[in-house]
Amino acid sequence: MSDYPTNLTDKQWQVIKNIVETKERKRKHSLREMINAMLYITKTGCQWRMLPREFGPWQSVYFYFRKWKLEGVFEQMMHHLRDTVRKAFGKQTSPSVGLIDSRS
Repeated sequence: MSDYPTNLTDKQWQVIKNIVETKERKRKHSLREMINAMLYITKTGCQWRMLPREFGPWQSVYFYFRKWKLEGVFEQMMHHLRDTVRKAFGKQTSPSVGLIDSRS
């Protein structure tokens, strides 16, 4: 696998691995590579079908993207990351104040 700037580091993967890999099973393409592909698409804005083949078939990446989106895995991941960062800064896991700024 090529080293793209969008790829997860080992430390980043360790943080989210347990959220994504709920069942240990043999896969043709690793879930880490699926997430790397999704991050590549998000950063570059390329079309699914133009995804470099090093990530695996675009259909597989899209399958996991859609599955995780419908199952709420991305929301779970974001909540976990937010809670971890807030704890690291010595704050409560849920914010106590919310601000909304609107302009017309």
